[in-house]
Amino acid sequence: MKQFVYGILSILVACFYSCDDEHAGAKGNKGYLFLDIENNVALQTKAYEINLNVLILDEAEDTVKFIPGYDSTAMKEDILLDAGAYQVVITSGQADSAVWETPYFYGKEEFQIVANEVSVVKVVCKIANTKVTVDYTNQFKEYFPDYSTTVSNSSGSLRYEKGETRGGFFAAEKLTALLNLVNKDGQKFELKRVFPDIKERCHYNLKFSLGEDVPDKEGVAGGNFDITVDETADTVFVRIPIEVEDLDNLKVPEFSLEGFDENYTLSMKAGVGAPNGLTLKVKAGIETFTMSVRSKQLNEQGLYDFDFVKLTADDRAKLETMEFPLPDVSATELTLDLSAMSGKLLSDEDAIQKHQFTFCVMDKKHQEQTITLTYEAKPNRDVITADVESLWATFAVLKGSTEYENGLGFQYKELSAEDWNEVSFDSIKKGEAFSSLIVGLKPCTAYLYRAVGVSPAGVTVYGNEVQFTTGFVNSDTSGKPFIPNLGFDDWTTYSDGKSAMANLEGEPVFWDSGNRGANTIGTKNPTSKTTIAHGGQYAAKLASVFVGFGSLGQFAAASLFTGNFVDVSGMGGILNFGQKVSVNLRPTKLTGYYHYTTGPIDYKGNSNLSVGQPDTCSIYIALLDKSAPYQINTNKPETFIDFSENNKEIIAYGKFETGTTTSNSIKSKDDYVQFNIDIKYRDLTRIPQYILIVSSASKYGDYFAGSESSVLYIDDYELGFDYNENSFIGTFLEELTPANTNK
Repeated sequence: MKQFVYGILSILVACFYSCDDEHAGAKGNKGYLFLDIENNVALQTKAYEINLNVLILDEAEDTVKFIPGYDSTAMKEDILLDAGAYQVVITSGQADSAVWETPYFYGKEEFQIVANEVSVVKVVCKIANTKVTVDYTNQFKEYFPDYSTTVSNSSGSLRYEKGETRGGFFAAEKLTALLNLVNKDGQKFELKRVFPDIKERCHYNLKFSLGEDVPDKEGVAGGNFDITVDETADTVFVRIPIEVEDLDNLKVPEFSLEGFDENYTLSMKAGVGAPNGLTLKVKAGIETFTMSVRSKQLNEQGLYDFDFVKLTADDRAKLETMEFPLPDVSATELTLDLSAMSGKLLSDEDAIQKHQFTFCVMDKKHQEQTITLTYEAKPNRDVITADVESLWATFAVLKGSTEYENGLGFQYKELSAEDWNEVSFDSIKKGEAFSSLIVGLKPCTAYLYRAVGVSPAGVTVYGNEVQFTTGFVNSDTSGKPFIPNLGFDDWTTYSDGKSAMANLEGEPVFWDSGNRGANTIGTKNPTSKTTIAHGGQYAAKLASVFVGFGSLGQFAAASLFTGNFVDVSGMGGILNFGQKVSVNLRPTKLTGYYHYTTGPIDYKGNSNLSVGQPDTCSIYIALLDKSAPYQINTNKPETFIDFSENNKEIIAYGKFETGTTTSNSIKSKDDYVQFNIDIKYRDLTRIPQYILIVSSASKYGDYFAGSESSVLYIDDYELGFDYNENSFIGTFLEELTPANTNK
């Protein structure tokens, strides 16, 4: 399949020699770097606005220069660098996100800086993801008056509502399209299609049609795709024909289990096994059926991946050795009895060993279903120590299992210590499993622990020893914070020279605001630094403003958030909400200091607020299980974040809001008031991938509503990581009482 390059950015590092009078000051072991970026984007249908981020990395890949929102007209001065090896990295957009009309550009090139010289470097920056549009034939639209398609892969999902014409950009990998249909009689249907062979820099136009819309051919009932390439339009057309009479009988493949719990897990004694099995129903017939094995024991025996449709003689022998039943792939319904196979699974060196089996089936209509089964093989002991069930920076939930009823508990110690710490508490037991909550642990520290029980004969029995390492607080092992500048002491400006940023000069943007949008006309900076600080040298001052002249303009709420301002969009802006977290970072509190002056709302914008009612400030934190930040377009409320319990991407959330003026004026640190936010967890197993902290002088500023009189001062934010019972209301941790430790 042909791949199409939609756009190229050329970046030229121009050469200036030491004889140039302008650079005569570059003495010693240094040289100049001058960037001249040529924007050469040319799409067949649209030229995309590109917001470039430029990073210059040294040989150790540490950032020595970061230029967000690169503007070639604003960057006139050369960059002075020490002699040595470097690389320049250019990005625009998000690599692993699913977004509308925003391609991801990436380019990288290595270069050398020689004393008193600059080497010429050219970087080609290409679109590194794929574009998807969805279309339907006229006959299709007539038969189905209501329809929508959700396209998704690991980068996220986008819902193409009826009439949607925008293109979505995704990571270049297997795509799934879920089609929801309503016919003229009001009947609802769901159709799933999988597209495995997706290439980057291609525009895929998915066009749904009725079977009678296309010439008769074998397998037209949704089984095959008619793929053509329009050389002139640089588009790959994927026509998906659907036979109407098949819709009533169309069913996505179904897995059903026997012997597994709601998490698709089966716990058993090693080598003993238990009755269990898997049933598969594939109404349209099996096209592909695979199994992937992730198990230390089985992988060491060479058992990894199997294709049941194309089994080799060697694979058959391996499956027979592990007593795995061979499936009949010609059947539309089959049952695999896995009891004998599970009985051969072993524990791992006197500890629980997990064996995972992932089954993936695609039917002849390209509908796919996947399921992962986990076997927990326990050691043959009377008391068993399990893996830590919930692990944090300063506390953990210890877990064991036994048939004993008395003396249940745990012992623990630091990995390098000799003596065990005795823990006194009442464990909560459910079936054979029992667990306890232990607090007061050291962050980022390795521990050993073991379960304890007393036999009916009165003998104390110790379980196997299990190692765990606690999570991080807000700093790595060298003391560098993961969430920097919580005291808002570091400030710099964008490359435009006027937009204030709460970031350290030369460091990647972590905190951003709407300043760049507000500064499109003059210099406004609703968010700025102030010397009236609670602690340190500076604090942040958030003062909402109106940007424009007379009735021509827009209200701009002052805000400060973890993320970055992407670009101006009409009278609003495009924002990336959230910053990447690369470690197990799960705070339970956000505290800080604020001073707020509320004003009467004088701009209601797109909200339901009334002019004259008091404005409200807002501070909130959200921990996100996402592969990319939220991209918000303030002109489109449908892009705003849903913070309700329905949003499963939010692992934890907490907020502070007030519409009350703190005091008439702020003159010193004594005028600040402390706020406390309990970060309430909705999921205790998933680890946050992104952290979002937002502060705003006008809560409904994203709807362009608020007061020009509203001013919020904030300072000395701090994340807390100790056990906080308010963070776990409604979770299984709520029923556990922290243990008393006797060291």
